[in-house]
Amino acid sequence: MEIEGRVALVTGASKRIGRALAIRLAEEGMDVAVHFRNSAAEARQVVARIEESGRRAVALQADLDAPGGEEALIEGAARLGPVRVLINNASRFLPSSAHESQAEDLEREFRLHVTAPFLLSRAFATRISPGESGRIINLLDWRASMPAPDTLPYSLAKSGLLHLTRNLAVAFGPDVTVNGVAPGTILPPAEGGGNHLEEAANRLPLGGPGEVEDVLLACLYLIRDANYTTGSVIPVDGGKHLQ
Repeated sequence: MEIEGRVALVTGASKRIGRALAIRLAEEGMDVAVHFRNSAAEARQVVARIEESGRRAVALQADLDAPGGEEALIEGAARLGPVRVLINNASRFLPSSAHESQAEDLEREFRLHVTAPFLLSRAFATRISPGESGRIINLLDWRASMPAPDTLPYSLAKSGLLHLTRNLAVAFGPDVTVNGVAPGTILPPAEGGGNHLEEAANRLPLGGPGEVEDVLLACLYLIRDANYTTGSVIPVDGGKHLQ
């Protein structure tokens, strides 16, 4: 798909991988809607960075833990023009074991990682006219396809997002492709833990942590070049999915 001048919506785009994705898409010629929940100042910084590159951007606040804001988020992004790319990146990582997890933990994680991406994707797909091309990319995790009982609610929700990716690929074809990117040891947890990241990465087949750039390149491939690919997941995990 030709991306020059097209509009993308990136959820959770004020920090970390989402921030990098929003800025990189603008550098590649896209206008970008920058979604945030609480990080308004950081989102404005991303918008300013995009505008400095000569592209248009808008910061959009929405709490994806709460129902009802998905249509408004798509409509807000459409102020930049027809939205042709949706990246469901908004996430959180809260370790909670199978013994510790409560019902409300499961409900909260599924709301953010499954329900909100589903409703956003449906609102997005219904606005793609027949004969046009749309791209949905869901940011997954190696835990979506492997047991990870120490992060049970998060892992189950990411597994749900994996299966949602495959179901929507069938439901939204042929005009909209739906794929996933599953990062592994790319960034330390937001609260720190860089040493743990290095130690975990050293046990991988590729022997070290990856770079945010690796995730960006996978997303760009699925947006720009993968015209005949849908329902697939690119693991960017140093081989973790093989273990």
